[in-house]
Amino acid sequence: MSDNGISIKQADKNIYQSAFADGLVDIFISSVILMFVVAPVLSVHIGDYWSAFIFLPFWGVVSLVLSWIRKKVIKPRSGTVTYGKYRKKKITLFTGIMLGLNVAFIIIGFVLFAAPTATGWKITLLFSGILLISFSLAGYFLDITRFYFYGFMLSAGFIVGEWLYQTFGIPHHGVPIVFGFAAGLIFFTGLYRFLSFLRQNPLPAIDEMHWQGNNG
Repeated sequence: MSDNGISIKQADKNIYQSAFADGLVDIFISSVILMFVVAPVLSVHIGDYWSAFIFLPFWGVVSLVLSWIRKKVIKPRSGTVTYGKYRKKKITLFTGIMLGLNVAFIIIGFVLFAAPTATGWKITLLFSGILLISFSLAGYFLDITRFYFYGFMLSAGFIVGEWLYQTFGIPHHGVPIVFGFAAGLIFFTGLYRFLSFLRQNPLPAIDEMHWQGNNG
């Protein structure tokens, strides 16, 4: 291998990171965070359960739309990549760790909420820790650096929101404000990446596609 070459592992990492360069995953994350913006307001009228449950069909619609965009807009420009054993093993390990952590976090959450000594700050720190750990693990295992920033921003968001509530009496523990800002920032980051991807990867000309089909 020449001095200018890269290892197979680095090449795999570069190819995998390119799969997240279109910004669609960022747009989906912003739609998930939107629950923290709207649900606290809706819970006053329809309760905590339904204010969260109604987001399931919403996320389903967003997921279908983004899947259609990936199939009809992204793949014709980027093609399809099949990952090797190293990447598949890493993703499988990440999935298992996240599943175990989510179960643990749910149990801890139930215990904390049931505890008579539970306070706003204790619950805030729990959710902050969950988001920071989850996004940090996603950043590490998926090799997406900006996920570390998202985790830090969202983790700090719960703390800032609680501070706004304790200091200025901002309703809903300040969650709609800070997470509205975070959701907007992540959405526009994804939108910028998506538009940049389209600009940098125009559709191949019809003649070129026809030639590739006949000679591929």
